[in-house]
Amino acid sequence: MYWLIATNAAATDKMTKKRKLSLEYVPEYTAIGIFTPRKDYRFCWLLNQKLNLDFKRIPDFWQKPYNQDDPIPFPIYFDETPELLLQYFLIVNKTPAGILFDKPNNLDLLFLLKNQSGQADPEEIIKSIKRISVVQAAYLLDGKLGKRAANIFYDLEMHIGSIPQAP
Repeated sequence: MYWLIATNAAATDKMTKKRKLSLEYVPEYTAIGIFTPRKDYRFCWLLNQKLNLDFKRIPDFWQKPYNQDDPIPFPIYFDETPELLLQYFLIVNKTPAGILFDKPNNLDLLFLLKNQSGQADPEEIIKSIKRISVVQAAYLLDGKLGKRAANIFYDLEMHIGSIPQAP
């Protein structure tokens, strides 16, 4: 979602007022941080079993890691419930080549919920994730991902939009 923001800028001529318009991307995701020693594909299997989801691996999300200049692939898994306008993503935060988000420390996986209909309760999802025995911690990451989050979520939207839909 984009927001148009108008601000007044100081003008040198008192008769002339300048207005500055900028577009800001406001992500529509609820981010849940997951801390677990399990590999991503094994954890996806557990999520599928415990939360009754059907995560499937999609093409890797190429992004510049924290404090690095060259993009690297981050594995990503996807599931959706179209009739409820729900989309679920699981992104690996730490790879041997780098990390996507440096905060919070030691974040292993990022569970993203795009809940356009308001049908899913993030707190219930977190409770269900915490019931998985290999989860050390899981919590809502409201504003804890830092300044890069909006840009990364925008790039994620572009990445998802570029993937051909299965027939």
